[in-house]
Formats: sequence, structure tokens, C-alpha cells
Amino acid sequence: MKIGFIGAGKVGTAMGIFFTQNSLTLSGYLSRSETSSQCAAKATDSAIFFDLPSLITASEVIFITTGDDQIPAVINQLVQAACLTERHTLVHTSGALSTDLFDPLSASGCGLCSLHPIMSFSDPLTAAKNLKQTVFTLEGNDKGLAAVQKILKLTGNPYSVIDKGDKVLYHAAACILSNYLVTLIDSGFLLLKNTGIADDEITRAFMPLMTATLRNIEKSGTVNALTGPLVRGDENTIAKHTEAIKTQTPEFLALYQTMGLATIEMIKDKRIDGDTYDHLKNRLK
Repeated sequence: MKIGFIGAGKVGTAMGIFFTQNSLTLSGYLSRSETSSQCAAKATDSAIFFDLPSLITASEVIFITTGDDQIPAVINQLVQAACLTERHTLVHTSGALSTDLFDPLSASGCGLCSLHPIMSFSDPLTAAKNLKQTVFTLEGNDKGLAAVQKILKLTGNPYSVIDKGDKVLYHAAACILSNYLVTLIDSGFLLLKNTGIADDEITRAFMPLMTATLRNIEKSGTVNALTGPLVRGDENTIAKHTEAIKTQTPEFLALYQTMGLATIEMIKDKRIDGDTYDHLKNRLK
């Protein structure tokens, strides 16, 4: 099985390195940037291609690892080239987009799949290392799923198969867990800055608390990992919090209330009873 890449950025390069480390064979890279293709090809001991037909002829599985907004243009080029056959599998790595994008190519009879790594990509070498522990999410037709599952069996990565109709919701959840977690942490940091604690001290002091929380979630789940005044039913502390935020940093009051309301919904009838829930809900509103 020879694997080719359309797109030689961080994702394509990292996945190419990871595949070669797991004894998979790469045909090479096609990219709008010849320099990027050269770097990716060098890192994976593979070839540089300058047109789609050449890449597809040399490959059995073709990964599109461009940005999401460029995928439709690549598909149009593939339609015009008319070089995909039943022996090929076409894969894209978008988290938000499904294989519906590939509908114009369905007549080719090739395998179609979307494969999304549940991780963020930094530099290709670090990302390739992180891919060893990455879980993937797949959706596609039977032929496409079979080809990608064969690859993941060789790399040893676990995966989940979802329905293409759930792809956008899946990606929204991933954004909450990754992107919005950063936003939430930044909000806490900004509140701390208003107390006069230095920036570098905030990170040093609170990273152990955050990492311990993540470890507790991994060990016990979200509901059981929760600590703090809400799970204790401490209305007075919540009242003091809201008053302090309202007085000193009112721009964060809505966020605090929204997160508080979501938290008590999470633990209702699990860690707090109905009366406590009602009291906390009234306090937060």
C-alpha cells in the first residue's frame, strides 16, 4: 500500500513521518509550495510530485491534508483529472467536514473516508511523536473505512467510527475541549491578574491545579472529579464570587454564571439534591 499526500503542511508532514516510522510506504507529496513538498519528502524519504495524475498513479491511498477551505478545489481538480479508480482510496483529515464532500467522485468507485486525529499539531516532529498516543475518528464508505482501518491496525492506533451526519457536532465538541479550554483558562488568568499576581507567577502557581484536575477527570470522570463550592452547595461563597466579579471585573460575570449553571446541571441528582440545585440556580441567576 503506497500512500500519497496532497498538502505538505504540518498535518501532512507529521502523518507522513508517523506512517514511515510504522513501516508504511509513502509515494510522496504534491503541494502548492514546492519548498513544502521538498521538506516533507526529505523527512519521509519519498518523492515530490508536480501534478495530480502522477501522484495518483503512484499511490493507492491519497490523503488530502490541506486546509478545509482548499479541499473543494482539490476535489474539483480530481474530477477534472478523472484519474481515480476502484483501486484508490481518498481520505481527508478535516475534523468538521464529512465525506459528503467527495460526492462528485463517487462514480469512480474508489474508497472514501475522513480520518481525524484527536490532537493538535505543532511542529511536524513533535506531532509525529504525539500521533503514537492519538485516537482517530473515522467515517466513510465500506471500502474507504477498510483501507484506513488497515493503516491504523499497522500503526496500532485506536479509533471510533461515527456517522457522517454527526461530524459537525463531533468537531464542535472537540473545539470546546481544546480551543475553548484555552479561552476558559485565559479568563481565569485575567481575573488573577486583577489581584496583582504577576503573569509568570500565575502560570507557575496554577498549572499544577489544572493538571491535577485533568488527571482526576481521566481517573474518575467529570462528575466525580468536580470539587469546589458548587458541589458543596456553598451558596454564600457563590454569592461572594458573583458580587466580587460584578464589582471588579463585570465583563466576566456572564461567563461565571453560565459555567456555574452548566456545572449544577452536570451534578444535579448525582452530587447535589434537588433543593440544593434550586438554591444554587437562583443564586447564580
